[in-house]
Amino acid sequence: MKWIVWLLVTLNVLLLVYFNLDLSQAPKVQINHQPLKADKIKLLMPQQIEALPVKTTEVKEIAASTPVSCYEWGSFSAVSLQKARGILAKYSLDATVRQQSLQEATRYWVYIPRLKSAEAAQAKVEELHALGVEDFFVVQEPQWHNAISLGVFKDEQLATKLLEELKSRGVVSAVKGVRNQEKGQASLFISNMSSDTAAEIEKLKPDFPGSELKQTTCQ
Repeated sequence: MKWIVWLLVTLNVLLLVYFNLDLSQAPKVQINHQPLKADKIKLLMPQQIEALPVKTTEVKEIAASTPVSCYEWGSFSAVSLQKARGILAKYSLDATVRQQSLQEATRYWVYIPRLKSAEAAQAKVEELHALGVEDFFVVQEPQWHNAISLGVFKDEQLATKLLEELKSRGVVSAVKGVRNQEKGQASLFISNMSSDTAAEIEKLKPDFPGSELKQTTCQ
C-alpha cells in the first residue's frame, strides 16, 4: 500500500509544479494602459469640420486650380490710368501699359446726360427698370456725375443699334456720344487675372465711364 501513497504524493507534486509553471507564463496585465474616456470624446458638426484650419499645401493647391486669363482694360486718360493701376495693385495684379492711338481709344457711348441730383438719377433708374432696361449704371466720375451709362462700344454701329432699341422701349432721353478722343489714352494688359477678380473690376464701371474690360489673347 505504501507505493500507492507515494504515487499519489508524486502526482500531487507534479500537478503543483505544472500549475505554477502555467501561471508564470500567463501574459502580464499592462497596468500603465489608460482606457479611453468617453466623456472626453467630442463629435464635430459638418460646419465645425469645414472651419478647421487647412494646411498650407492644400491652400496652394486650391489657388493653383483657379483658372486665370488675360484681359485688357481701357482706355484711360493719364489721371484715370493711375487710378486704375492703383485698383489692380490692391488685387496684387501687375499690368502692362499700352499706349493707344486716337482711333484705338475712341469709344461710342450710349447714355442719359447727367441729371441735376442723385434723387433725379434714382427716379430715372426706377423708370428704366419699369421699361425693362437692366444693363446700366449711374456714373460717379465728377465730370459726368449722375449721368446714366447704357453701353460703351468700339463699333459705332453697335452703339447705334442699342440706341434704336432703347428708343423703341421708350427711353427717349438716351443719346449717343464719342468718348476718349483725347491724346495720351492708354489701356492696361493684365496677364494673370481670375474670372472672380474680373467680376469685381466690372463693378467699378461707374468710376470709369467710357472704358471696358474684355478678355483677350495672352501674348
